[in-house]
Amino acid sequence: MKKLLIVMLFSLCMSLLLARVSQSLAHADSLNIGTPFSLEIETDFPLLEVVVPDSLTQFRVLNTHIQQDGQGSKAQLEIVPLRVGALSFPKLRLKARGLFSSGGTTDGFRVFVLSTRAPADTLLRDIKPALRYKGEFPFWLYLIIFLSCLALATMLIITALNQRPAKKPEIPPTIIPTEKLIPPYLLALKKLEELERSGLAEKDYLLYHFRLSMILREFLEGTYHFSAMEMTILEIFDALLVTCQQRAESYLKILRYCDMVKFAKLVPTAEQIKLQTQALRNCLVPLAPQRNA
Repeated sequence: MKKLLIVMLFSLCMSLLLARVSQSLAHADSLNIGTPFSLEIETDFPLLEVVVPDSLTQFRVLNTHIQQDGQGSKAQLEIVPLRVGALSFPKLRLKARGLFSSGGTTDGFRVFVLSTRAPADTLLRDIKPALRYKGEFPFWLYLIIFLSCLALATMLIITALNQRPAKKPEIPPTIIPTEKLIPPYLLALKKLEELERSGLAEKDYLLYHFRLSMILREFLEGTYHFSAMEMTILEIFDALLVTCQQRAESYLKILRYCDMVKFAKLVPTAEQIKLQTQALRNCLVPLAPQRNA
């Protein structure tokens, strides 16, 4: 068992020492940015993979084609430069087929790339990293500001909804002083005196008797509380029989006299006007209301 392991290790070392790798460049003269060129690799062992490192930034490997050629292999890599000037292409590790087979590495090389871009180049690339404006904040800071404003607005809305409307100060009710009530008989006496001083008895006796009748009706309505202003003489008499039977006839005589002057074309003398006016004055002092059972 030990002898077999020693033989296998010896074979592996010999294969490493005897492995042959050759390479060449095609179309690598007068390169521009985006102009592809080829790296051709020949090996005397079966090739499985050409490992391109992730740190390759100055070049882009577009395509890798491996073809077996007897005991060896041929590989062709299509490469595009991404920068200008003298660029160094690194060594590439070669993976061989088989469990105990080991590959090798290619040799690094340098190419010169002009500052112009090839007319047929359609490969998009970042020449420079994205620039930030002066004073520009990172994205997460804008997100925090937006969330803070949203939370503040929510709190203000909730506070406004929960806040009770301020109560208006209660205005004390305005107390309007009531006018001193004048008894109906005093008011009637006052109007009667004004009527006598007006001189209507000589100027317009019809208007004088109309007002004389109105003074009596207002007095009856204010004293005995029935609608004397809208009633006929008979209705007033029936109401007086209930409220003031003692003076019902006296009130009725004055009202009949006024209606005869107004409607029956009675022309009263000055003496009659004076007597009826005095009779009304005597009747204006009310008696206590009496109600029949």
